[in-house]
Amino acid sequence: MHASRSICSRCASQIRSVQTRALGGAALFASLSDANAPSDASNITPDTHQRTAETAKRQPHSNAWASPPKRNTRRNLYRPSGFSKNKPLRPSEDSAIALFKDVVSPQAKTAASQSSSPLGELEIAAKIKELSVKPVDALEKLHVFRQTIWPHLEQFHGRMPKHLSMISTQFLERICDEIAERGLTGHGIELSRLYSGLGRPDLGFRNQLVLNVCHALVFEQRDSAGRAALMDELAGLWKHISQLHRPSQRREPLKFSFPSARDVRQDIAESNATNLHLDPTTRALAALFLQFEPGDARDIIPGLLTTIAVLSDSRFIRTNTYATMAPLLNLVAVALDSNRGAASEAYVSGMFDNHAQLPSAEKMSDIKSYVVQQWPQALEMLHKENPPWRSGSSSSLTTLHSQLRSAYMARDLASMSSIWQEFKRLLETKPELANQLRRSAEFLDFWVFVWCACRRHRHLQETFDFMQQLQIHPTLKTYTGMMHGWKLCKDTDRIEALWQKLAGAGQKLDSHIWTERISSLIEAGKPQAGIEALAEMLALWKQAVQKNVPHTAVQPTIESVNAAFKGLIQVDRKAAFDVLKWAGRENIEPNVRTYNVLIRQAFRDDSPDDVQTLLKVMSEHGIDPDPATFTIILEEVIGRMGEASAADQVEAVHSVFQDIQRAGLRPNQETYGKMLYAVSSLANGSDEAVAAVLTHMRDNTDFKVTPHMVTILIERALGRDPPDMGAIDTLLAGHGFSRVSDGDQTLWERVMSANAITGNTDRAMDIFHDLQKAGRPVTSLPCLTDLLWALLGADKRDEARHVVDVVLDYKTGEGDWDGDFKDERYWRHHFWFLANERGLLEGRELPDVLRASLRG
Repeated sequence: MHASRSICSRCASQIRSVQTRALGGAALFASLSDANAPSDASNITPDTHQRTAETAKRQPHSNAWASPPKRNTRRNLYRPSGFSKNKPLRPSEDSAIALFKDVVSPQAKTAASQSSSPLGELEIAAKIKELSVKPVDALEKLHVFRQTIWPHLEQFHGRMPKHLSMISTQFLERICDEIAERGLTGHGIELSRLYSGLGRPDLGFRNQLVLNVCHALVFEQRDSAGRAALMDELAGLWKHISQLHRPSQRREPLKFSFPSARDVRQDIAESNATNLHLDPTTRALAALFLQFEPGDARDIIPGLLTTIAVLSDSRFIRTNTYATMAPLLNLVAVALDSNRGAASEAYVSGMFDNHAQLPSAEKMSDIKSYVVQQWPQALEMLHKENPPWRSGSSSSLTTLHSQLRSAYMARDLASMSSIWQEFKRLLETKPELANQLRRSAEFLDFWVFVWCACRRHRHLQETFDFMQQLQIHPTLKTYTGMMHGWKLCKDTDRIEALWQKLAGAGQKLDSHIWTERISSLIEAGKPQAGIEALAEMLALWKQAVQKNVPHTAVQPTIESVNAAFKGLIQVDRKAAFDVLKWAGRENIEPNVRTYNVLIRQAFRDDSPDDVQTLLKVMSEHGIDPDPATFTIILEEVIGRMGEASAADQVEAVHSVFQDIQRAGLRPNQETYGKMLYAVSSLANGSDEAVAAVLTHMRDNTDFKVTPHMVTILIERALGRDPPDMGAIDTLLAGHGFSRVSDGDQTLWERVMSANAITGNTDRAMDIFHDLQKAGRPVTSLPCLTDLLWALLGADKRDEARHVVDVVLDYKTGEGDWDGDFKDERYWRHHFWFLANERGLLEGRELPDVLRASLRG
C-alpha cells in the first residue's frame, strides 16, 4: 500500500506529452547518477575529470545539464527495504566491480577502436562512389557494400550525416532497380533491412522487392526447392514490412507485427469521415499498416494484391504456406470484409496503373495481367467460411497454443496438464502435425519455458524426449526460454549449469541468451555474477575484434545493458549508472526500455519532475513511449494520490488515458487491469474512479472484464470494514462468473477464501469441492490457511482434516507437482504448522521435506 500523498491534478499534468526538445541521453545518465552520488572528493579520479571533459566536448549543447536536476528532498517512501539508495555492493562483490571496470576501461576501448579503424565521412562517401561505378554486377556490389562499408555506417547509430545518408540511399535504390530488372532473388530481405538501417521505412522500395519475388514465382521456371526459397523470401519481406516504423521492433528477429483484427476494424470504422480522397478499398487495406499514414501505405498495396493472388494459386502453395502467411491473410480478409464488393478487378487494374513501378515495363504488364486474371480466385479464398489458413492441423496447434498461454497466465496447473495430454492425443490422430512442428517449433519451445517456470522437471524431460522422437533439435531460442522460466522461479543453479554446458560445447551464443543470463543472475540476487557476465560478454567481443574475427562473438547491445541496469539500480545506484555511462562511451544508445527503468526510478526517488525531463529526452531522440511507459506512469501517479477526492481520482484516470491516446497507443486489457489495481489499492480509492476505468474500457473497446479484474475488485471488497460479501456475490453474478468453470483458478481460490473470512464456511467448502471435482484442487496456501482457520473456528474439525488430506494427496500422489514437492518454501508455510499444531497431520505419511520443516 502506498503512503498517503496529496498529489492529484498536479501529478497528472506532469506526465503530459512533451513536444519541446532536450539534451543527449549520455549527459542525462551522468546527471541522474551524480545527483545522488557521494560528494567525497576521494571518489573523483583524474580519469573521471578527463572523461567529463571529453563528454562536454562531444555535447556542446548540454549546458542545461551542467548541474544535476533539482531533487525533491522529501524522504523516499518507495525504496525497497534492505537497500539504501547509495548502499554499495557487499565486499565480496568488489572484485566483480573491479573486473567490470577493467574490461570497460578507456584503454581497452581505444585498442578496440584502433583495431577496427573506423573511416571518416569523406572516406566512406568516396568508397560508395567508387563502388557505384565499378564494372561488377549488383550482387557483387551489394556484398562489398555489406562487408566493407556498412560496418562504418553503423558507427553513426541513427544520426548519419545527411549527405552520407543520401548517397547510401541512392546506391541501394540503384541496386534494387538492377536486381528487379534482372529478376535476381534471395536478397530482398537484406536490402530491406539495409534500407531501414539508413532510416528509410519507405514502402515504395519494398513494393518493388515484393513484386520482383512474385514475378519470379509466377513467370520463371524453378524447381521445388527454388519455389520454396522464393515463398520464404516473400514471407520474410512481409514480416519486415510489418515491423517497419515500429521502434520496438528495430532489433527484433523477423516476425509478423501487424495490428490486431480489432484495431484494423476500429481504424476502418473511424476513417469513414476522413481521408475521403482515398478509395475505400485502399483506405481499408491501409489499416494493416497503422504505423504509416494511409497515403503512404498506398505504396505497398500493389505488392499486397499480388501476394494475395499468388497465395490463391494452388501451384505455389506448400504444406506450411498458409500457416506461415496466416497473420497477413487474416487481416486482409478482415479489411475487405468491411468493404465487400469494392475490391473489384477494375480497382486492381487501377492500382497497378497508378501506384506500381518496376524498371521493366514488360514485367509490370505481366504482373498486372496475372493479378487481374487471378483476382476472382483470390476473393473466393478470402471470403470462404472456413478459409485454408484457419483449418487443419495448424489451426489445432494455434488453438492449443492459445489455451496454454491462458492456462499459464492463470497458473492453472491442472489445465496445463490437460492441454499437454490433448496435444499428445492430437499428434496420434493427426500425424501431419509432426511435420508442422518440425518446421516451426515455437509451440514446443513454449512448453519448455512453461515447465521450467513451473518447476515441473519431469514434464520438461518428457518434452525433450518427445522432441528427440520428432527429430526436433533444441535451439538457442529453446535454451533462452529455459533460462527465462528458471529466472521466474529463481533457480539460478540450473541457469548456470545450462550456461556452462552451452559454453563448453563451443556453440556461438546470441545477444538474447546473454541478456537472459545477465538478467537472471541479477534478479535472482546475484549482482556480482550478473556484472561478471556482462564484463565477460564485452571482453570476448573485444578480443574477437582485435583478432579480426568478430563473427565468433556477440557485441553487447542496449538490451544487455538494460538487463544489468534494471537489476543493479535497486542494489547500487552508482554502479547501475556506471554501466549506463560505459554504454554511452561504447556508443550503445538507450532505447524505450532504458527510459522506462529511469521513469520508474524517478518516481521511487520522489522526483516526479524528472519524469517530464525524461519524456523530453525521449522526444528529442525519436524514442516513442510504449504501453509499459504508461503502465508505469499510471501506477505511480494514481498510487501517489493519497487522500485525493473522488473527482481528482477520476480526473487522473482520464488524464492517463488521454496521454496514452496522444502517444498513438491503445490501452490493452493488461493496461486496464493495472489501472484498476492502482485505483483499488488507494486507501480511499473511490467507487467513481473504479467506475471510470471500467466505463472507459466498455465504451472504447470490445474487451470484457477478465477474471483477474474481478479478483482485484474482490480484494477491494474484502478490504472494507466489515468485508462486503454481498458486493462480491454481485460482482460474480454481474460479470458472468457463476460456476468454477467460468473463471480461472486464482479467482475461485480467492472467492473461497472470501467466504471463509466472512464466516460462510459451507459456501467455502462447496467451492473447495467443486474445484477438486474439476481436477483443479486448491493449492494456494494463503487461501487454504484462511479456510482452515474458519473451519477450526466453527468447530468443523472433520472438514478441516479433509482439506489437509486433499492437499497432501494431490501434492504427493498421482497429481504430484514435482516442482512444489521439491520446493522447501512450500512446505514451510504456516498452513502446515497450523495443521500440525491442531493434530490434523496425525496418522499421515508425510514427505521428508515436510517432516524436516516441522522439526525446525
